[in-house]
Amino acid sequence: MNNFFLANGSVFRQIFYTTSMVYDRREQEPFPPVNVYVCDGHVLVQALLPGLDTHDIGIALDGEELLLEGRMQRKNGRYVREERYSGHFRRRIPLGTAVHPQANVKIKDGILHIEFKRKDR
Repeated sequence: MNNFFLANGSVFRQIFYTTSMVYDRREQEPFPPVNVYVCDGHVLVQALLPGLDTHDIGIALDGEELLLEGRMQRKNGRYVREERYSGHFRRRIPLGTAVHPQANVKIKDGILHIEFKRKDR
């Protein structure tokens, strides 16, 4: 193990991450990353989901929250480096306003687009 010295003379050691440590860290971060846009007449949610198609993703509306659920499959083989998320994901996303349950859903270039019409206030 390599020792490194800080400017104040204290010592710390280099830490190597194991696969399990990387997955633990990823599970603490929200996945998939999303953008939510609230406009005059609609709400647009964009989620980064490379490699998935719309039939691979569960989409549900619960009040003013969107629920995304699915699974990113891990490819077989020996990995030299693995940084992309794999496994089951489930995320609740607050929309910030009431929307109609019907939505326009598509995936383009690995980005899931879900567009809802806002309810009149």
